[in-house]
Amino acid sequence: MDRGIYTSTSGGMVAERRIEIVSNNLANVNTAGFKGQRIVSRQQEFADTLASVIATTPNYAQSEHAYTPGVVDITAETDFSSGPINHTGNPLNVALGEADGFFVVQVGDEERYTRAGSFTLNANRELVTADGQHVLGADGIITLPATGKASISENGTVLAGEQVVSKLRVVKVTDKALLERIDGTRFKFSGDGETTEMPEYRLATESLEMPNVSTVSSMVELISASRTFEAYTKTVKTIDEINERVTKLVRG
Repeated sequence: MDRGIYTSTSGGMVAERRIEIVSNNLANVNTAGFKGQRIVSRQQEFADTLASVIATTPNYAQSEHAYTPGVVDITAETDFSSGPINHTGNPLNVALGEADGFFVVQVGDEERYTRAGSFTLNANRELVTADGQHVLGADGIITLPATGKASISENGTVLAGEQVVSKLRVVKVTDKALLERIDGTRFKFSGDGETTEMPEYRLATESLEMPNVSTVSSMVELISASRTFEAYTKTVKTIDEINERVTKLVRG
């Protein structure tokens, strides 16, 4: 492949992925507990090429590759920084003060971790997420009695009127880099991650942690990525046209 086309295509792939990631961030600017993503890429090295694994690698192979840098390992990393707190007035809305803390949600037989504290009660008076998944307390699923206004206090205590029902289970994730995004706001471990129970923590009551995504900054980044992608596309097209003209001249 022509060196110019290879390099431009590589850059275009990064720009295209940036567009996808930023568009997803923008689509979730109103999703409580959402954590934005950003692109991380690594420049291709000689060890990434086919020539590097051939026993009889030509002497010029490594130096030739140095003239044709590309990009590999285009990945998206989650930004776990805290988002702004928004007061909602809903007694079952809570936001975590601890940056490393996560609520624990049961999905099927597995545990998931989230910063989204937009909880509600289902028909059985069980504390659940907005999509009906059980929010776990210190003793498992939290079920409130038939009477008494449901609320959650600053220390995580779940109340039915004045009656203490349970306490929200909150864990600290040792290495957030091992968390894999399952949906917009929930995560699970992709490797051998560990959590530590947090018996004491503080919540912002009747409030939600909003996305750590800036609409204005994301729009600017989306425009930039779109223009970059367009520029790389034009570069590839121009190089291809030049090569075609040169070929025709050589054939005479």
